[in-house]
Amino acid sequence: MLNKEEIKKIIPYQEPFLFVDEVKEITESKIVGFYQTSLKDYYFQGHFVDFKIMPGVLVVEALAQISTILLRRKIGQNHKNYHFLAYDVRSCQFFRPIFPGEKIDLKAELLAIYELPQSKTKIARIKAQAFVENELKVEARFSVAIVEKEEFEKKYKRSH
Repeated sequence: MLNKEEIKKIIPYQEPFLFVDEVKEITESKIVGFYQTSLKDYYFQGHFVDFKIMPGVLVVEALAQISTILLRRKIGQNHKNYHFLAYDVRSCQFFRPIFPGEKIDLKAELLAIYELPQSKTKIARIKAQAFVENELKVEARFSVAIVEKEEFEKKYKRSH
C-alpha cells in the first residue's frame, strides 16, 4: 500500500533512522506494516556484540513510527502542520529477542484521541505490537502528543 519512498513523504524520517519499510494495510484506526532487519544494520554492530539482538528501544521506535503514519493519515491533508511527539509509554513488554535478518511485522491500533484542557495539543493513545513469523515479540501502549509545529518550534527555538 505504501512503500519506503512514500513513507518518507509522510513522516520526517530517513535511513538510518527509518524503521518502517512498507505499510500493507491501513484503516481508520489500525495500521499494519513491516521492517526488515539485516546483519548490516548499524545498531547490530555495537549492541550485544557476542549475541546480536535488536535494541528494544528501536523496536518501540518502529512501532511509534508506524503509529505516526496512521495518525498523520487521520489528521488529513494538513498533517505537516503538526509534530507528533512521544508523550508517554504506559507499558512495554519484550517477550523474545529479535535477531538480524528477521522481518518484523508491525501492528498499531488507535485506542483514543482527545484534546488536553486549555491547550490545542491532542493526545493519541496507541496499542502496538511487533511480531516475527506470527510470534509476538513486543507489545507497547503509549501516547503521542500532536502539537502545532509553528507554536512548538517558536516555544523551543534554540540559539546555536
